[in-house]
Amino acid sequence: MAGEPISSSECNIFVRKPLIQNLITYAIAAAIVYYASRDVSWSQVAAIGKHAALWSFLLASLGGFLCWFIGETFLYSCLFSYFHQATEPLELLPTMAAVYFLQIVNSYIGSGAFALFLHVRKRVSWMASACTLMFQGYLDAMLLATLSLSAIGLVPTSPIRVGFSYAVGVLAIGIVIASFWLFWGTQLPPGNWLRWLYERPSMVSFRTVRPALYMRLLAIRFLIILGTGFALYEQFHSFHIEIPLAQTLALTPFVVAIGNSAFSPGGIGTTQLVFTLAFARFASKDDLFALSLAVTGFNLIVRIPMGLAMAAPLAAEAVEVENEFAPERRVGQL
Repeated sequence: MAGEPISSSECNIFVRKPLIQNLITYAIAAAIVYYASRDVSWSQVAAIGKHAALWSFLLASLGGFLCWFIGETFLYSCLFSYFHQATEPLELLPTMAAVYFLQIVNSYIGSGAFALFLHVRKRVSWMASACTLMFQGYLDAMLLATLSLSAIGLVPTSPIRVGFSYAVGVLAIGIVIASFWLFWGTQLPPGNWLRWLYERPSMVSFRTVRPALYMRLLAIRFLIILGTGFALYEQFHSFHIEIPLAQTLALTPFVVAIGNSAFSPGGIGTTQLVFTLAFARFASKDDLFALSLAVTGFNLIVRIPMGLAMAAPLAAEAVEVENEFAPERRVGQL
C-alpha cells in the first residue's frame, strides 16, 4: 500500500549491520591496544601521567587538533568548490564537526557525513561524492609517500627508513594514476574499459583536476601535517620525553598514516601501536604508552561535544534524504 512504512525486519537489518561492523572495529582496536600494552607496567604508566606537564600537554594537543580541524575545513571547502559548487569554510563547519564526532564510531561513517553534505546541500550524486572523497584520499597517500621519502633522505637515522620500499611503491602507483587522468586517458579507443572509466560522470574530480589544483590541495594538507609534527613534539616534551625535533617531524607522516587509518575508531589502538613502535628508540615503552593513552583520551573528549552540538542538523539532512527515497520505496511496495 502507498505510504506503508518499512517493515520491522528491514529495520532490524539496517540497525544490525552497522552495529556488528562497529563491534568488530572496536574489537580490533581493543586487540591492538592489548598487543601494544604488552610488557607495560600500568603502575609506571599511572606515575608517568601524574608527573606530566598537564597544561603543556593540553595546549599542544589543542593546537594540533585545531590545526587539523581548521585546516581540513579549509581543505574540503576548496575541494568541494573546485569540483562541485562554491563552498565556504563557515558553511562546512557543522559537517566537519559531525565528521570528527562520527570518526569515533567509524571512519567510513564519518566520511558519509561529507557525502551527505554534498548530496543535500550541493545536489551532487552519491557516486560523484564518493569519488571526490576518494580523490582526496589519493592525494593524501601521494603526499605521505613523498614526505616519507623526503624524511628518509633528510634524516637517514630515522626509523621511517624501513618503509622506503612501500613509499616508493605508493608514489609510483600514484604517478601512473595521475598520468592517466592528466595525459593518456583521452587517447584510448572508445571501446577500452579504461576509457569507459575515464568518461564516467562520477569521476569528475579525477578528470578535471589540473596540476595547479594538485599543488594547492597538497600544500594545504602539507601545512596540516607540519603543524601536527610540531604539536607532537610539544606533546612529547610535556611528558618529559626528549626526542629531537627532526626525528619527530621525520616520523610524523608515519604517525598520520597509521594513527588516522580508516579501520581505527578515533585512533584507538593504532595511536598506541604507532607510538610504541615508531619511537621505541628514543624512550621507554611505559613513557610512550602513557602519552599515547593521553592523546587518545584527549581526542575522544574533544570530539564528543561536537556530536552533541551537530546531532540536530545532521538528523535534519538525513530526514531530507529519507524523504527523497520515500517515493521510490512506496512505488516498490505497490
